[in-house]
Amino acid sequence: MRAHWKPILALLLITPFLTELLSGSLSASEFFRPHVILFLSTVGYGFPILLLREFAVRRQLGIAGLFVLGIVYGFFNEGILAKTFYLATNVPINKFDGYGYVGGIAVPWAIMISTWHALHSLLYPILASYYFFPNHRETPWLKGREMVWLAVPTVALGTLIFFHPGQDREAGHFGHFVLMIAAGGLLVWLSTRLPRAPTLNGEGVLRRRTMLWGGLAFLALVFVPVLMAGAKIPAMAFGGYYALLVGFMLRMLRRQTSLPMTTALLFALGDDSLLALLGVVLAVPEGNIEKLITNAAFVGVFVWLIARLRRSAKVTVS
Repeated sequence: MRAHWKPILALLLITPFLTELLSGSLSASEFFRPHVILFLSTVGYGFPILLLREFAVRRQLGIAGLFVLGIVYGFFNEGILAKTFYLATNVPINKFDGYGYVGGIAVPWAIMISTWHALHSLLYPILASYYFFPNHRETPWLKGREMVWLAVPTVALGTLIFFHPGQDREAGHFGHFVLMIAAGGLLVWLSTRLPRAPTLNGEGVLRRRTMLWGGLAFLALVFVPVLMAGAKIPAMAFGGYYALLVGFMLRMLRRQTSLPMTTALLFALGDDSLLALLGVVLAVPEGNIEKLITNAAFVGVFVWLIARLRRSAKVTVS
């Protein structure tokens, strides 16, 4: 761990910033409370994401495998810690209230938010840490016993949170807990069966249209599903839409034998930048100065990172 402490620290911190703070789930004043950021950077996000990254490196998984592991993390975050999967009402995005609620699970919400976590909680933070620490990209960062030290408190605290009632959450049901474990295990196995191509390689060419694809991904994976939930489109159609969309994304990936870091990071920046800009736009009519400043800061960071990529890569308009 000592040899890789810098990328480890970067991953532990980047992940909650790109999820809870950027999404607006937590305000800046709440996010930066010491006990909150400590929980988020360890058991909440940092430890499980780091453990999944270690598994991916040891099994030499490609982008598709990482994406599936990200869905596993979505199950842990929303199905175990936050327990939003089981809400019939007061879902974090209220358009999903009462929508596709089957067997005590808000299925469309579970599909959408797990896919969102796959990108924003796992894939994008890992890409960022690889960009800033390229020499640590293909090597394990933890020893076996260190992985156990992180896994034990993550599993123990996650289980305790699931079965303990909170201020706005009931205690979880044993059947749902078993379902999350079984589904997560199945997805971990599936990640090892997917093609390893494309693999990440060097810097590559800076293509501006890649950011457009990232922005479109946000619209397709989040904005359109929210509209579908609001219109109460049949849940089966919602599931079919997601199956086709994810299938299309995986098919496009399979056409590539390798994926430049610049391309992958620009895609992530297109997605995150649109989310930050949306936060700025929504903050103005709300009169929410804190939200406005937070999202404007994210926009500034993303512009700086794009400029940095531009200096290190050949620019093309294509």
